[in-house]
Amino acid sequence: MFLQCAKHDLIRTLRRKPMTAATFSADGSVLAIAAETVITIWDPEKNVLVAVIGETLEPITMLSFIGKSEYLVSASRGSKSQLSLWSLSKLSESWSYKLQAEAVACVMDGSYFAVLTLLPRSSKHTELTETKIDGRDGAILLFNVGEPIPVTTWFVKKAKGGGLAFIHVNSASFKGNVSDGKLPPALLAYINGNHEYVLFNPYNLEAHEPSMVVREKPVGIEDETGKFGYASIYGALPEFDAKRNQTELAPLLPSEKPWETIFCGSSHNLPPITKLCSAFLESLLEKRTPVISD
Repeated sequence: MFLQCAKHDLIRTLRRKPMTAATFSADGSVLAIAAETVITIWDPEKNVLVAVIGETLEPITMLSFIGKSEYLVSASRGSKSQLSLWSLSKLSESWSYKLQAEAVACVMDGSYFAVLTLLPRSSKHTELTETKIDGRDGAILLFNVGEPIPVTTWFVKKAKGGGLAFIHVNSASFKGNVSDGKLPPALLAYINGNHEYVLFNPYNLEAHEPSMVVREKPVGIEDETGKFGYASIYGALPEFDAKRNQTELAPLLPSEKPWETIFCGSSHNLPPITKLCSAFLESLLEKRTPVISD
């Protein structure tokens, strides 16, 4: 009885907090909701609170299950920004980093996840940062759920407001930058703050900056040499004959009351505005015969 009352009190407390992030597990059987700084686990079919994993120092803005694993990654923003990995089996935090995450992306069928973070701008780091990474202001960290140390790191520019996404590929549309000629299970797309993007192989651990993966041809679109833009969609435009006969303009017909026919005919038949206004004003000053009623 005491536990039920405590659970109801907890639910009432959570309902007063704003829901800042939510995510489903890969099979849809578990729902994780961030109530500002608290991470809760729910049964979506029964709408029942299952557990409360933990709490962060700042409001959580990103929450995601990592593939089909039992781990959950969260990112919070504020004066004490934090990236945390949570274990559902232990209902506790596995590890965390004090960093500001701009974006988080997880592999659907694997145990990897990538984080886009901004590099620190403090005075003691500025000189070192500019020397080593040539003015790049962000980094992409690739993690495996089993290790708190990043598997690899790429330094990027214009990271503020950027995004990440894992994209599944096939041999018909992409070719990978791998030595054995085999495609990786997924490519990582990085979009910077200026909406420029690059696709690269995240499993190439030797590269320290993203390199473009060339897409040979969009799937389902045939190559048409010399056609692009409007012509590639609707076909070639008809040729314009500049020497075709032009229709002669209708002559301007004088009228005592041009405002009566101002909207009749083509617009190029309208008289000059000076004549139109003077004629209209004169009509208002016309002498009218008084009507005498018996």
